[in-house]
Amino acid sequence: MLARKNSEISINTEVFGALELIKNKILSDYDSLMDDEQIKEVSKKGYFNGEPMPYSFGFAPFGELNQNIASKLVPGQKVNLNLDGKIVGHINVAKVFKFDESMRAKNIFLANEASNDKELNLGKYGISGEFELYDESMQISKNALNDLIKEDGAKKITAVFLTADPFNRAHERLVRMTIDKADLVIIFLIRTREEKHVDYEIRKQVLDYFIQNYLPIKKVFVFALKNTTLFSSHANPTLECIAASRFGANKLVIGQNHSGIGMFFDHNEAHTILDIYKNDLNLEVIVLPELVYCNKCKTLVSTKSCPHGQHHQIKYHPDVIKELLFNGIMPPAILVRPEISALVLSKLFTNRFKDVQKLCDDLFVNSGLLENKTDRDFYEELMKLYQTSSMT
Repeated sequence: MLARKNSEISINTEVFGALELIKNKILSDYDSLMDDEQIKEVSKKGYFNGEPMPYSFGFAPFGELNQNIASKLVPGQKVNLNLDGKIVGHINVAKVFKFDESMRAKNIFLANEASNDKELNLGKYGISGEFELYDESMQISKNALNDLIKEDGAKKITAVFLTADPFNRAHERLVRMTIDKADLVIIFLIRTREEKHVDYEIRKQVLDYFIQNYLPIKKVFVFALKNTTLFSSHANPTLECIAASRFGANKLVIGQNHSGIGMFFDHNEAHTILDIYKNDLNLEVIVLPELVYCNKCKTLVSTKSCPHGQHHQIKYHPDVIKELLFNGIMPPAILVRPEISALVLSKLFTNRFKDVQKLCDDLFVNSGLLENKTDRDFYEELMKLYQTSSMT
């Protein structure tokens, strides 16, 4: 007799990302999908099992096929989760219920609705119960972070949420300023919803390169949040505060009114939101002033410490820097570290040159030894020539 095939619910990457956060207890100790009574409790109180919880974990998969399957599920049944044709997990069904539309405003799967400027969808029938995800990469990363905290006995832990799209000098300064007053800095590398953006894996590689080459060892940990846009555009500050606190952070550093760093709420609003849960989270929010390059000070400064006006200040606009990179132009070194620009350009324009070896040999000085050159080497050496000042 053939074994009965499990039913399947189709999900997208965004839903999978939210499920990852729930399963790995990034937002709460509770790691299951909620039923209708639990959803009502969260929506009414903003707490669940004594924990702050601004959004319920109510799952009602959208789509006619999904809803047809959901409506026929029974308690105790196992239903698979299908992401782009691959089974990525399953739900052990505890209850099937009709989803209350009045609860949608405080649902984790709809938390991005306002910032997306479009209506997101849930179905009529919800599914509650424990679930499993087969990709353990987030759990592995979480374990590595916890091991580092224990190994170094880190007490003063600071969190920073960055898109790093692209990673620039202002980001560098923010990270360094944060390290000065912390045992450990956790950088949550988040997705962006920008249509024109540097690929997530490139941004991760850039951060890893910067940390390995320019920062003290074991002082910074990059935690990847690549499957969810819940933290993108910094639209859900309460979730950022909760996630930071869940990892043991006692400080959250943000930038003020600075698109290059990623400002996600202004000074007053940040503390208004945090005040709701401040006794539970024990988290201090540090708001750093805007960082700019001043051509009079000739260095990176904050707008609070620089006496010169805006006509002397160059801002770190990510769209401007990306426009240069996407057109194959290295941004000035005051905006982006040359080694980082070289890394990004070599990834954006693979095999750009017909014979990069000959180009490098003909254009740059060398040690006299045979040296194999890459596109990345070319960009780094080219910037050094641009910075030669004896004939300018």
